[in-house]
Amino acid sequence: SCCSLRGSRRVASFETMTSSLYPKVPLDKRPDFYKILSVAGLYTIISGMINGIAVVELTTPVGYTSGGCVNAGRFYAAGDMKQGSKVLAMCTLYYAGGILAGVWPKGCDGDLVFEGKTSPGMLLSSLLVLLGIWLKRHRERPTLAMQCWALSQGLMNATSSSFSAVPMRATHTAGGQTDAAMSLGKAFMNFLRGEVVPCQRKVYLNAICCAGMILGGLLAGKTQKKYGCVAALFPAGALAFSATILPRMIAPALTENGPIEEKKK
Repeated sequence: SCCSLRGSRRVASFETMTSSLYPKVPLDKRPDFYKILSVAGLYTIISGMINGIAVVELTTPVGYTSGGCVNAGRFYAAGDMKQGSKVLAMCTLYYAGGILAGVWPKGCDGDLVFEGKTSPGMLLSSLLVLLGIWLKRHRERPTLAMQCWALSQGLMNATSSSFSAVPMRATHTAGGQTDAAMSLGKAFMNFLRGEVVPCQRKVYLNAICCAGMILGGLLAGKTQKKYGCVAALFPAGALAFSATILPRMIAPALTENGPIEEKKK
């Protein structure tokens, strides 16, 4: 039937984003939870730096679209069609990063890093940051640089969101905060009723992500004053490192039967 066909398609789509080492293992049961926290922290530090530098150098953050859509509306209301269109184009390029991840799932699979494999999506994201630096510094094209960084951030967020255990959402924390807050609220009610309090790993993950964003913003403030837009070389380099070298460092040791189980954290 039509419904069963659609359902089978949804299952097939989900399975393309499933880890080959930890198939369909949710966050609460992953044995490499500390590694997940470390990678999420690194991603959000990188994104925090890029957005902190973008606010000063390009006049707007490029890692999320809710504020951009609001500002585009404000500019249009004030009759500033040029500035409104610039910001709206930035939101569109961020969206395009997600489309790219959707049509290139093997390259933008969030599990690659944890399997010891290079992440083409994250590597491309880092190269787009470099292109934006070149456009801003050597071609004096801040608007094009804004679009490059927005595409980079959209791709980075989509790739991290394709992690099979839990969507990381590397470029913004709002959705994770809502999930964490709801989890805490439910845990509190379970505690009052004397029931078992569920695992709160999502809360820990979101706390690390928020701390990473704050640290990234702090580093952006320190480095941008000294180096200008070239300060984005630091997060671009860190993103390239996370896509190429880091996977080899954190990949689990393998046996004939699969990965060696780590101690539950």
